[in-house]
Amino acid sequence: MSVISSRSFSLPGEIQTHSHPHAHIILPQTQYFYLRFDGRVFNLLPGQIGFVPPGVVHDFGCPGEALTLNIPAEMIKPSDLVALTERCVWEIDERLEPLISLIEREAAGAGRESDSLRYLFYYLYDKLVEQGQSLSLRYIEQNYASDITIRELAALENYNVSYYSEWFRRSFGCLPSEYLRMVRIEKAREILATTRYRVIDVAIQVGYGNASSFTRAFREVEGVTPSRYRQTAKQTRRSAAGAGLTREKKEE
Repeated sequence: MSVISSRSFSLPGEIQTHSHPHAHIILPQTQYFYLRFDGRVFNLLPGQIGFVPPGVVHDFGCPGEALTLNIPAEMIKPSDLVALTERCVWEIDERLEPLISLIEREAAGAGRESDSLRYLFYYLYDKLVEQGQSLSLRYIEQNYASDITIRELAALENYNVSYYSEWFRRSFGCLPSEYLRMVRIEKAREILATTRYRVIDVAIQVGYGNASSFTRAFREVEGVTPSRYRQTAKQTRRSAAGAGLTREKKEE
């Protein structure tokens, strides 16, 4: 099981550079937290939340104290990573303040890792993704099974079609069609792993008109066919269930 770890620390004022395979959520406690990556510079203050994507080289420095949550990359959906990376900084308003207080107390009281911290993160995660999405991103998330056109998406942002595609690529690092495919494949993975629907039925549920186009898109993203993905997911569940039974017997 992936577990979020937390750390409260003080840093020297000088700038340091590193990268890591996990993502960071940063909560400055005192003074500021300097952060720079991908050509962008942020000075986070207490009352703000910062996000660092996984695997990104970044410069950082903090003359005061900060709490960081280390988030395993596999706990973040690729499509959500698009919105989180674009936004990077959020204000802790009255809706987030009680949740952040709970996270800070849990991190201080439970040590570096806890299941409670993981559950609190998922709640925070949904809120940050929701706030980080543009109108067209949210529309794709809600209507991925429909025949979405670039013209519809551009109208939501009040851009013409040619400018919208370039704006989307600059803002989110991919084209609208690539993001739509990403969302559809994520939904397909969930259905394949948890149901017995035929591949053609899964294809239709996520917006593909036939099994061949769905299989081709799925293989381009996942590297395997939908059927093979389902088999692997089933084997993984069986292994996890067996490991759980083994632990229970040992504890007895």
